[in-house]
Amino acid sequence: MNRARTAVLLLLTLVGGVLRFPSTDFGLPDKYRPDEEYMLSRALGFERNWNPNFTVYPAAHMYVQHGVLRAYALVHGYKRGFREVYAKDRQALAYLVARRTSAAFGTATIPATYLAAARAFGPPAALAAATIVTFSTIHVRESKYATTDAATTFWITIALWLVLRVIRLGRVRDSLLAGLVAGFAVANKYPAGAALVAVGLAHFEARWREGRSLWRTVRDLRPYVAVYAAVVAFLCATPYFVLDWDQTVRDFAYQRGFVQNGVGNIAAGWGWSWLAFKVLPHGFGTALALLLVAGLVWALVRPGTGTLPILAFVLVAFAGMAGSRYSFYRYVMVPLPGLVLLAGRLVGDVAAGLASRMPARRAQTLVAAALAALLVPSAIRDWKLNRILARHDTRTLAREWIERNQPGGGTIAASDHGTPYGKPQLPPGYTLAPIEDVATLRAKGIRLVVADTSPLAFYSPGPTPEQLADLDRNAALELDLNPIGPEAPAPVFDLADAFYAPLQHASSMSRPGPRIRIWRIDP
Repeated sequence: MNRARTAVLLLLTLVGGVLRFPSTDFGLPDKYRPDEEYMLSRALGFERNWNPNFTVYPAAHMYVQHGVLRAYALVHGYKRGFREVYAKDRQALAYLVARRTSAAFGTATIPATYLAAARAFGPPAALAAATIVTFSTIHVRESKYATTDAATTFWITIALWLVLRVIRLGRVRDSLLAGLVAGFAVANKYPAGAALVAVGLAHFEARWREGRSLWRTVRDLRPYVAVYAAVVAFLCATPYFVLDWDQTVRDFAYQRGFVQNGVGNIAAGWGWSWLAFKVLPHGFGTALALLLVAGLVWALVRPGTGTLPILAFVLVAFAGMAGSRYSFYRYVMVPLPGLVLLAGRLVGDVAAGLASRMPARRAQTLVAAALAALLVPSAIRDWKLNRILARHDTRTLAREWIERNQPGGGTIAASDHGTPYGKPQLPPGYTLAPIEDVATLRAKGIRLVVADTSPLAFYSPGPTPEQLADLDRNAALELDLNPIGPEAPAPVFDLADAFYAPLQHASSMSRPGPRIRIWRIDP
């Protein structure tokens, strides 16, 4: 790699880190990113054994988080009882360390993408793919949280690099490494199993390029080495998947109901049209989504070395998303490595086509300028996302107001009181009760009523019209935190996900969170 490309790649990696590490303290010590608690509670809990007692997620990244948390504590002088360093502020420091671990994986995915594409598709394609990852809004956002997504995307990217090496070089060790990394990716997140399709097809393509028949491919040792390595890596990285089989069966039965039936959120989408017209344009922006789709089409029209396994991987991952009734925008992080590799190949081919009609340097400059212009909206969205996440959440402000105005605890009436996501995260001593008419609440000694309202209506439906009218007549509105401007374009959320910071139109909100209103009932 020449110096110019090295400098560009280093700059992209630096920019990627600048976009991913800020605002990783979002909301802390309150926790407003769902699913982090499933990871961190296990990562901090491994002591007498390594059983997470939880197989809805595989355990590999929990072990990684545990290792990072232990290392951080050791560096700060806690050789025994490492959890002591994380005991304050409701374990906020543990969440911050784990989130920055995700940011590191997300940032490392940028050079990993270049590595995967450079030899197979050429340096211009590799730089284009790395640039797309750098500014991809959904990747920037999910690299900020202590979940499995950023790490899984990194390991899938490495697996696809090894898949392309299997096709080009065909050595047993390449098959072994491809299987090991793909198996480890699955041990981070089950849907990464789509990468095994790429590993399998890579061996068929490699043997076809060697001129071997299908029968000789089936008899070849290398595909079986890859499969064996994938199984070994998966079981070593999440051993209690088998060792605690009863837990696995229970958790899979529990999760199967959500996959088949959803959770009753009528606003949540699913299916291929949802994927094409919601997930891709909302997660990447319309222009970048079109480029990613064009890369898929180009791989079909003009297949090349390694494009078939990558294309199959993307389509299998998409089928898993579209076929489930319990799917989120962030699940597109699984097929993302394949999408950006094929999009980068398309950009590289366009540059090569132009180079046959004009000087190569001019062609590359034109294509680089066009890609930069296409990614400017993504960069702006990334900056807006960081800016809004850096501000105090409405739920934090509401919690602080309640602690000042009703110190010591007590019962508070709340809309949809059994759904916690849009509510202030109150300390022990406070309890939430359902909203009743004001006279009844007054008789029960309840003095505050809190209601959260959001476009995420499944999680924050707000009070009913009758309740709102009763509160407006018979109680005093003390606090109204509405983060969405009255004339602003509607912010775009994943309506299935209880995350109150938008992917699109972030500037329409002054801060993250739902609208929160608090009424006071006079004695």
